[in-house]
Amino acid sequence: MDIANRLIHAKTSASERQARATSFSSLFLNGLLFNLSWFAIVVSHSPLIAPIIVLLHLFIHFRWFAYGIVEARFIIVVTAVGAVLDQILFFAGILTSYSHGPFAPLWLSCLWPVLATTLMHAFSGLQSRLALASVVGAIGGAGSYVAGTRLSDVAFTSFIWGPVVMAVAWAILFPALVLGAKLASEGRGKNVG
Repeated sequence: MDIANRLIHAKTSASERQARATSFSSLFLNGLLFNLSWFAIVVSHSPLIAPIIVLLHLFIHFRWFAYGIVEARFIIVVTAVGAVLDQILFFAGILTSYSHGPFAPLWLSCLWPVLATTLMHAFSGLQSRLALASVVGAIGGAGSYVAGTRLSDVAFTSFIWGPVVMAVAWAILFPALVLGAKLASEGRGKNVG
């Protein structure tokens, strides 16, 4: 009897370890997919190639990671908010593009659905740590735009104030995004259709 209990508990422990490993590997792969897609979109900075990369990214994401219609709706909302935010940054003169004038290029807006796919997955650990999400947002968000300006034709109008504005904006925006992801994912069991 004691051996049977040990085997049952050992089996449960092994399955728990496998679930944690699968969960960690899913989070890691989701983050890796985001980074690969981000890099490909920014390096291409193409209004033709970037949407294709997004479609491929979303196909892979919804095939292996996504939570269905609830997450699809969330991705649409984040994409719309992000596209508007990018336009505001261009109209306000924080960002500029030599080839797109006063408008944010399409490829820049293509980064938003790719980011949105991480908020319920790779960044889910920040959903209950909003202060940390703020720090990650300030550093990661501003860093992402700085890297993007070095790899594309988008530029800050001020090399000092541009990144500072982005850091402040992302310190506010990123916690809001991860909190939105938490609220949406909590509702996924209630809104299955």
